[in-house]
Amino acid sequence: MVPLADIERVAPGVANLSPEEHEALQRFTLLWTLFEAQMLGSNASVRKITEKVESVEPVIIHGGWFAEHLDYFSNRYVEGGNTNHRFENLHLRNNDNPDLVRAVLTGENVDPASQLIGCLIIVYRFRNNFFHGIKWAYGLQDQIDNFTHSACLLRKFLEKVPNGI
Repeated sequence: MVPLADIERVAPGVANLSPEEHEALQRFTLLWTLFEAQMLGSNASVRKITEKVESVEPVIIHGGWFAEHLDYFSNRYVEGGNTNHRFENLHLRNNDNPDLVRAVLTGENVDPASQLIGCLIIVYRFRNNFFHGIKWAYGLQDQIDNFTHSACLLRKFLEKVPNGI
């Protein structure tokens, strides 16, 4: 039996997802809901993400634990020192602080708190684009690494940052 084959009629292509894609989507969905509930008061926004990161002890942020994910996002969204078409497809809105995200990805802003905020804003856009249907427009193709890195970043954040901050 193919996982999710029963919803293939309403979600074309879902039955063609690999087991790895299924796992990446499940991990991302679970970890996002935990992150949003535990860290953002069940109401995500860029403002709340920023406030949360700014409330974290600097020693936690300066640990280098999210560098792999920053590198991944920079490699994905920057070519020749400038953001590319994939960056535009994040559909960052003005209140998503696109200038900060761009500066972080291009290496203009190397402040660790800003870098973490920038990465989490990208994850927030993945969440919005996935949960609100934009990612479905092309059948979730080319997304496994996005969801894998996002889920890993969220897991690390939940491990590193005390819930009560």
